[in-house]
Amino acid sequence: MSQAKEPSQRQLRVAEEIRHVLGRMFSEDSLFIEGLKPAYDMITEVTISPDLSYATVFIRSIEPVQTSEQVSLLNAHKGKFRYRVGKSIRLRIVPDLVFKEDVRFEEAHHMDDILNDPRVRADVDKYKENA
Repeated sequence: MSQAKEPSQRQLRVAEEIRHVLGRMFSEDSLFIEGLKPAYDMITEVTISPDLSYATVFIRSIEPVQTSEQVSLLNAHKGKFRYRVGKSIRLRIVPDLVFKEDVRFEEAHHMDDILNDPRVRADVDKYKENA
């Protein structure tokens, strides 16, 4: 079983630059895409492929908007974002952007709910008594 390699310093640096550029775009009023509410979206992470040709941008909404709809709109207009990233960051190849919903927070909250369930808590207490 092969394990994924850690990202290189260059990958991390480029991903962070992309995150900053997109964050600035989301905070600007000049970005207009009908139905898109970028002020409600937060870029939680950007990961980039080893050859720097693909970047995955993870989005999480900070207000009660449909994140999946926002992600669909972002992906439909990703050319605008890629163009602006290319203008802001000097790269030989501007990565193709893919926007995805970041569900890690919801998954962590769900795991917390499971661990705090009284039945699970009783099992944990029983295990501690027997240990």
